[in-house]
Amino acid sequence: MANHKVPSTSYLVLVGMILLVLGCVAVSSPAIAGKSVVIIIGVILVAAGVTQIVHGVGSKSWSSKALSLVLGAIAILAGLAVLAHPWLGLTVLTVIMAVYFVVEGVWKIIASFRFRPASGWLAVLASGVIGLLLGLLIWAQWPLSDLLAVGILVGIDLIGTGIALLTLAWTARGLRSAA
Repeated sequence: MANHKVPSTSYLVLVGMILLVLGCVAVSSPAIAGKSVVIIIGVILVAAGVTQIVHGVGSKSWSSKALSLVLGAIAILAGLAVLAHPWLGLTVLTVIMAVYFVVEGVWKIIASFRFRPASGWLAVLASGVIGLLLGLLIWAQWPLSDLLAVGILVGIDLIGTGIALLTLAWTARGLRSAA
């Protein structure tokens, strides 16, 4: 047992605390958080589109060049549309978030059973159940949930994930001190 090194938990604690703080901020101002998420997605789409076009211009084959240019243009147009109409983007994002939370929740539930011997596995399981329930809640309330749902639910999910990471870090620290 002395030959095995237990990794540092400082990173888990740091990320857990950051997610916890960001989650509290998002829950306290959900409309701003939701609109911010949409704006960030719009900027990412524009940046991805520009990158795709640059890649397309540098491609040697015509088929690769055409595909990259078309996909880049579509991503830029989608990003600009989201930036021009963030509330409409928020409506679309609400549906995407519902699907995301359901998938993330199921993944965390499955992953929690891999941690089952450790005492922190229940926190990961709880985080997965929360994510799954949040996704189903968004879907059940759509389209009425557009304005506040994304900010509140992203905040709750960030808080749940932050708590799960902190719990895992404390469990790992306990294992390290026992070793």
